[in-house]
Amino acid sequence: MQYDTIVNVALIGSYFIIFPFAAYLLATSIAALISPRTRRLDRDSPSLATPRQRFLVVIPAHNEELGIVNTVLSCLAIDYPPSLYQVLVIADNCTDETASLAREAGARVIERDEPTKKSKGHALAFIVDKLSHDGELDTLDAIVVVDADSTVDPRLLERFAERLERGDEWIQCYDTVGNAAQSWRTRLMAYGFCLINGVLLRGQSALGLSAGFRGNGMCLSTRGLRRVPWTNHGLAEDLEYSWSVRVAGGRIAYVDDVAVYATMLSRGGKPAAAQRLRWEHGRRLLKRQMFGPLLTSPRLPWREKIAGAIELTMPTISFLFCAYLLLTLSTVITLLDTNAQRNHPFLCYLIGFCYLFTSLGLLLHAASPFLLGLIPARYLMSLLYLPYYVVWKTLIWFHGKPTNWARTKREVPPGPRLAARNPAENVPQSANY
Repeated sequence: MQYDTIVNVALIGSYFIIFPFAAYLLATSIAALISPRTRRLDRDSPSLATPRQRFLVVIPAHNEELGIVNTVLSCLAIDYPPSLYQVLVIADNCTDETASLAREAGARVIERDEPTKKSKGHALAFIVDKLSHDGELDTLDAIVVVDADSTVDPRLLERFAERLERGDEWIQCYDTVGNAAQSWRTRLMAYGFCLINGVLLRGQSALGLSAGFRGNGMCLSTRGLRRVPWTNHGLAEDLEYSWSVRVAGGRIAYVDDVAVYATMLSRGGKPAAAQRLRWEHGRRLLKRQMFGPLLTSPRLPWREKIAGAIELTMPTISFLFCAYLLLTLSTVITLLDTNAQRNHPFLCYLIGFCYLFTSLGLLLHAASPFLLGLIPARYLMSLLYLPYYVVWKTLIWFHGKPTNWARTKREVPPGPRLAARNPAENVPQSANY
């Protein structure tokens, strides 16, 4: 076999490797673009006229004194009958003033002291077990998880209640960046959140597939928790539980018109590197852990198994971006080679088709946040920092493999902090569950 033939076949093989991912991104992006926003129930519906779903908003917090007051007050300001929900902060192995500040802001606080089991996953498992043991879980319809560095949409519980009324057992709202305008890094993070937490989840829902959990803004019905208990304590506990639900045949609904707004690190450095390393290694471990159970699950049709396998094994967007640039360079060199055009016209046509299809999938997906209005057009300029960000993400792999969960060091939240009110005024009237 001639050298140029080997090169062409290798190039086509590379396209075939990336082809399923490009096809998946193309399908979900088109579905997201053409699908209407989540349909809301009729305002005259009895379920809206007389709300009845009971919620416990759980805020896992480890040394979150900088932002816990804002998060608690944001949750207490949710537009939902106070008698039907309560805000609970899990002060998880805290050594600062998180617990006292949360109480002063009006939250119910449970302190947990298990230094050998530090993580959000352990904290959630602890509270679910405690609620179940005390019988309180039976008085609730759902637990809503909000990160301690977030604020929430006032309509959050109303929208979750609507979906519970329809029979959904697991729900994810739009998880986005609250301080997107703070730096080029937060703008890039906001763009990435739009892709992963917005376009992808909306497209999956429009295609009839299960969405995935994103850790923040999760609604777990008590029915769902009994069906698939929370037993996840890894580096990416939200994704672990997400795939456990899907492997068990459950379906996670996505609500795209309410959001939680998380505060992201505005600068790089060790805290950002540690956070990114934990996310990436958590996803890598998850692929090995869940791929087999996904394919062998008797509760999933093959259509969902194939879509799930593609999603589970999909590389990061930054990796796909680098691979696409290399494929573009190789394709241009090949198609401009007159010898290749003369000796292997079919291979050249096939390479051209693969390149056009891959380009369509990746570029449409990249443009979708702007086409859907999830992010301002002026953020396009921040994409100029993407090569630097990709290099930074690549270099952090040399920091070593994380062996356990570690809290990300916080920055002082930007903007004014909400003022705490009289604690007696803030305690929800939820004792009558």
